[in-house]
Amino acid sequence: MNSQEKVLHCYNTVADDYAADRWDELSKKHLDTLLLKEFATVNKDKGLCADFGCGPGQTTRFLYDNGLKDIVGIDLSPAMVNAARKLSPQIKFETGDLLNIDYPPGALGSALAFYAIVHFSSDEIKKCFGEISRVLKTGGEFLLSFHVGDEILHYDKAHDKEVDIDLYYFKTDDIVALLYETGFNIFEAIERRPHDDAKFKSRRGYIWAVKK
Repeated sequence: MNSQEKVLHCYNTVADDYAADRWDELSKKHLDTLLLKEFATVNKDKGLCADFGCGPGQTTRFLYDNGLKDIVGIDLSPAMVNAARKLSPQIKFETGDLLNIDYPPGALGSALAFYAIVHFSSDEIKKCFGEISRVLKTGGEFLLSFHVGDEILHYDKAHDKEVDIDLYYFKTDDIVALLYETGFNIFEAIERRPHDDAKFKSRRGYIWAVKK
């Protein structure tokens, strides 16, 4: 299987367990919620927002509940999309591939990708950012998050189920450079230390970009 097929298999396999585990995670992530509330406020009247790699839709729902009603959650995994639809039936969710986004140029007013790039190589991230740049309007804002570092972690199991997947960490400066290369300017690029009680202890990067 190629990397995308492995990601699809993993998240289809663990979707219900993942949804149960992650649905309430934002209640413990204060910086995330501050950024997401501001993103919702700034972009609520600017056209369709796509939450890429939405998983069970916890970030999609948070943006929706904070006023960004014109939103769609998009995930590679049909099982994740089904879980999201059950949890938030009032919101539109659909399957989609970040490396080949099924929207015309300039269709989106804004975009979110929280930890959606963690299974991509640098070349795939560049392609992903190019696709997001293509489907955003000029001036469209893009908020993303990722794990900071230079490790590659391999997982054979997730939620006690057999998987075969790699998780990549990235240096913030490298992600910033890729965003500049694919047609973005940067509003903010920040990092936070790991939370003491986090299950997954990593530095986190957050970048708020805008399409040139």
